[in-house]
Amino acid sequence: MQILSTLRLAWRYKTLLLIVLLVPPVLAAIFALNRPETYTTSIAFTVNRINKQPTPDYQFDGYYALQASDLFSETVVSWFLTPSVIVEIYDAAGVDPQVTSLGALTSRFKIKKYSSQNLVVKFTESSEAVAGKIGTAVIATVEAKAAELNQSADRKALFEVVGAKPVTVHDSKQVPLVTAVGLVIGIFVATLLVGLLNALATARPNPQHA
Repeated sequence: MQILSTLRLAWRYKTLLLIVLLVPPVLAAIFALNRPETYTTSIAFTVNRINKQPTPDYQFDGYYALQASDLFSETVVSWFLTPSVIVEIYDAAGVDPQVTSLGALTSRFKIKKYSSQNLVVKFTESSEAVAGKIGTAVIATVEAKAAELNQSADRKALFEVVGAKPVTVHDSKQVPLVTAVGLVIGIFVATLLVGLLNALATARPNPQHA
């Protein structure tokens, strides 16, 4: 009986419920279609040990090399959390960084260490051409800083950081997915509205029993 009453109530307010159901997915689709174009670039870096120094512990030399590479990789990771280094990258690319806040600046680059010798840097730009310039600048800056930083007493580098060719992809606007999320929200809101209308109808006194 309660189900039939709810269905009658829903049919009575079908126009309102239909609007509530359709507005969120329509707005979501419009939002997705009008989002700015974005391009995501991924750059892989390899940390190589070079110019090995003589050590009496040859048995553990490979282990020490991995440990040293791991520590040096952490240093490279820290560069992308340093505002001055990021500004240096943009200057090398000839692109205005348009700094609004230090937090926003350091969040532009995402770097992940997959192993002691493998790092991957990702960033997103609104233009494929700008992404290409910044990608080239990232590789040049990281390789140069690595060459300057890790040197032995005889001025020989102990590690080298080599950047692979940047890979840039055009990000999908994901219109179907965003629209589907909007539809789910619309169904949820419409269901809440039916429940509210049902509660109000139940709470309203019946004129026949007044």
